[in-house]
Amino acid sequence: MTVVNPIKNSNTTIQFYAGLKTIGGTIFEVKYKEERFIADFGMIFQNKEGVQLRPQTTISELQAIGVIPSISGVLKNDEIDRNATIAISHLHLDHMGLLQYVHPNVPIIMGEESKALYEHLHTIEEEPHVNVAQQVKSVPFHQPIQVSEHIQVEFFPVNHDALGASAMRIITPDSTIVYSGDVRLHESDIDTANLPKVAGSPDILIIETTNVQEEFLDVNPVISSEKDVLTPALLKIDTPIIFNVYHRNINRLEILIEAAKQKDKLIVFEPETAYLVQAFQMGAPHVRFLQVEQSRIIDSIDTIQPITLAELDRNFSKVWLQSSYHNIRLLQELPVQGATYVHSNGVPLGSFDPVYNELLEWIHKVSMEYVVLGVSGHAAAAQIKWLADAMQAKVTIPLHGFTPELLQGPYKTFLPETGTIYPVSELIEEK
Repeated sequence: MTVVNPIKNSNTTIQFYAGLKTIGGTIFEVKYKEERFIADFGMIFQNKEGVQLRPQTTISELQAIGVIPSISGVLKNDEIDRNATIAISHLHLDHMGLLQYVHPNVPIIMGEESKALYEHLHTIEEEPHVNVAQQVKSVPFHQPIQVSEHIQVEFFPVNHDALGASAMRIITPDSTIVYSGDVRLHESDIDTANLPKVAGSPDILIIETTNVQEEFLDVNPVISSEKDVLTPALLKIDTPIIFNVYHRNINRLEILIEAAKQKDKLIVFEPETAYLVQAFQMGAPHVRFLQVEQSRIIDSIDTIQPITLAELDRNFSKVWLQSSYHNIRLLQELPVQGATYVHSNGVPLGSFDPVYNELLEWIHKVSMEYVVLGVSGHAAAAQIKWLADAMQAKVTIPLHGFTPELLQGPYKTFLPETGTIYPVSELIEEK
């Protein structure tokens, strides 16, 4: 689909439901007449006071407290709008965490690698609420697909700390809109750097601004790859390592496995993570999974050897062990004193989560050294500005950041409000 004379008398509108001045929670809709394309369906972190949601909490209750925005025709408690499609840029919870509440007859699309990971997360019951096989369709990069009669989308690969991360170009008969998703740039990056070449000059650019904050504006760092940052740091640690990692970052698991091999250590994963290691063919002779009775996934792991807690105890000096926060009390049964606890973007991620301080207190009590080894999944402020400049959009809409208004350039910048429907023709009008 080619937009020949866009914008004038446009029938395309944009509406933002969430994620404008927050880190994540992104949901916005492009609509052409009655056809609806919804980009991302993320969850904003709400648990600032440590309040736990009941498992049986209804969608209406979640809408009342602001966890789910008011969005019609796509949720399980609503009459379905068969003109709606949801597209997911990547599988971080702040971009897809609300999919569990989507009506089973609403089509969901995502990139091929994202769908493969989503299927595995479904198997380990981390994402149990969506029938992935029936409801989710994978789309290849660089191939435009028709999601409805008049709306076309094309996915492009971008660099981020999630497998299959994508940007999108959405085309209607009168408008072209590019959504960056979450992006990162480093020295060897190709995908994000190529985005202006393959998807440049849209009418509207919607771009993330996670690191566009006052203290970062004058910083233009060289963003190194995860491997270049993490491997040397891991190899310097001579004590046993307890690591906490976000296992949706498949590349991070691969880096840990290779570093453990170089250090001549056994690396022991929790069963659910070991299943992902197996699924993505990263198993190796020095890789093990911890045999625990309560795990349902153990029977599905057949290419990685188990290790018992007793064996782990006897060989603890030779081990790197995964310990997610919900399993941390298991460490009481192991000689962890003097070990190094490596927090590598696992949960709880930071001080905004009330259990983060509890984690630090627990580590202190058992006399472990605490080390943070993480790599941001987001481009630096100056790099976001470069990308926005290079995209040469008629209008740039910054979001997914605490201060999106700080993104300025030679383009028109527009700061939308949630709940307002914006005709694209009005956004494009000159100042």
